[in-house]
Amino acid sequence: MISAEMRYLLPTLLLVVATTYAQSSWDLAVVIGNEIEYFARNGTSTGLADVEEAVELAGITYDDTTRTMYLSDVSKKKEGNNMSTFSNASIFLLTERTFTSTPLLKKEKRMHVDGMVFDTSSRTLFWVDPIEDIIAKMHIPQKGKPGDPVVLHTLTGNSPRGIALDVCNSRIYWTNSNKSHPSIEYSNLDGSNRTVVINRTMIENLYEPVAVVIDHAEQKLYWIDDIEGVPFNIGRSNLDGSQWELLLQKNHQQPIYLAVDNESIYWSDSVSSTVWTMPKNPKAEDNPTKFITYNDPRKHHLSPAGIVTRDNVRQIDCAMIKKRPNLPVLAIPLSHVTTRTESVTIKSSKYCLNDGYLNKTDDTCRCKEGFTGLLCEISLSLPCHNYCLHGTCTVNHRGLPECKCMGTFSGARCERDVCNDYCLYDGECSVRDGKPFCSCKYSKGTRCEELNDIAEICASSRVGLPSNVTSCKCTGSKLSLSDSFQNRLLLPIFVAFTALFLLMIAILSYYVNKLRRRPRIKRHYVVSKGVTPLTSRPDNQCEITIENCCNMNICETPCFEPKLRNDVSRSKSKKKEEKNFLLDNMDDNSC
Repeated sequence: MISAEMRYLLPTLLLVVATTYAQSSWDLAVVIGNEIEYFARNGTSTGLADVEEAVELAGITYDDTTRTMYLSDVSKKKEGNNMSTFSNASIFLLTERTFTSTPLLKKEKRMHVDGMVFDTSSRTLFWVDPIEDIIAKMHIPQKGKPGDPVVLHTLTGNSPRGIALDVCNSRIYWTNSNKSHPSIEYSNLDGSNRTVVINRTMIENLYEPVAVVIDHAEQKLYWIDDIEGVPFNIGRSNLDGSQWELLLQKNHQQPIYLAVDNESIYWSDSVSSTVWTMPKNPKAEDNPTKFITYNDPRKHHLSPAGIVTRDNVRQIDCAMIKKRPNLPVLAIPLSHVTTRTESVTIKSSKYCLNDGYLNKTDDTCRCKEGFTGLLCEISLSLPCHNYCLHGTCTVNHRGLPECKCMGTFSGARCERDVCNDYCLYDGECSVRDGKPFCSCKYSKGTRCEELNDIAEICASSRVGLPSNVTSCKCTGSKLSLSDSFQNRLLLPIFVAFTALFLLMIAILSYYVNKLRRRPRIKRHYVVSKGVTPLTSRPDNQCEITIENCCNMNICETPCFEPKLRNDVSRSKSKKKEEKNFLLDNMDDNSC
């Protein structure tokens, strides 16, 4: 039974839009207007797709299992004379395997889907609506119709904006952007165990958190806080809100969406129409750099919005992540959090494991003998036990474990495969000097992102293409495979229409020629009963128009209409004979 709060969401529609980009040909996708642009990690554009039915895309999430992308449209219908185009749907589904279009969620009333996440294991799409102050979900099976939308949380007065998915702990996180009581919360996927992890108790100057994302590789929580005035902050903490740190504080930007991969942080800025990036573990000298700037005059009123990275939404190895040393869980139950401005004190956002002592001066742990680590979580008695995930472990001179990684794995615990989806277009990946290196087959570039002979590939059939290429992006006079497919489809249609047009011309020409062969009598004649030439006009003479006479408009003289000349044209003598026959029939009549 759907609650009354969800009546505005019905009926549900599902829209599937085709895209032509292969599974491993992009690392990051950005939406702007009704388009999605795909990029490699080095900033190279690898493709572009548009959703014709959409107007202003905002949220974006990706299902790597079925290669399906979900997008939201926030376009609005303006009143009065300022009418603009707007989408009839709030959520779209874009798949990389099929090329079909059908109507997911019909836009009704004040619906405004700002952000979305998709849980692959339960096949559930979650989204936030800051206008209706709700978090909703919908079950989307691989086959069959999607389930009905269901309200998961009613957050009246909280203005939820950003939303993130914690795959390994089966939780969703979201930001409450109400300036009077801002916070970041989470709950289980079924809505239970709702808990506040960040509020003004932990971060005194928290103002308006607008975006949030989970870094699965390092089990960290990232967020953007739009501070009052011109500054903004990017912060990071453990998933329970402990050990938070300020990564960046800048001015003169308005960040709205946030994403993270294995190396970097990305955010979209509506002021400069730019996607910015910086290392997620920055050094003192690191500053944000422009990843992509949009200056298209056709989209002067639009800015880049939602961002999604493949690293952070692919199939996550939760078993490997859970082998790492457990971090402390420090969460504040919702019942203990006030939504007003009263202060709630907590001794510290961090505490030490294994009876370690917390130094409140510098907020660090002093570990007992036999333990080490930031939280005293590593036992020196068994320092290498389950420490290196894909490599061999040794203990250094300080008694700490160190890993020597095997094959293409890297990281402090050999937890990351640097070659995973690194080389594009069937390039072969290997590790040289600790970094991934690509041996290209059909392309060039550090990641094989640029095809060598695009004209030859575009002219060939799909059979001879690399396994991860379904289309070619050509420039100038070089056609893409999608263009070639369209040409093969449009050419027969054009020929059929041309043949039909010529047939119609032939039929019309036949009937026009047939009508032109009918006689047209337009000359005037002066007739007399006698044989004397008509040099004057006596009283017994009359002037008639043969055409009018035949229509019985001038006199009662019997007339006839010559037959159509269907076969052979009549001779001049035949015409004269018909004229004389007409005059003879007038002997006994007067006008």
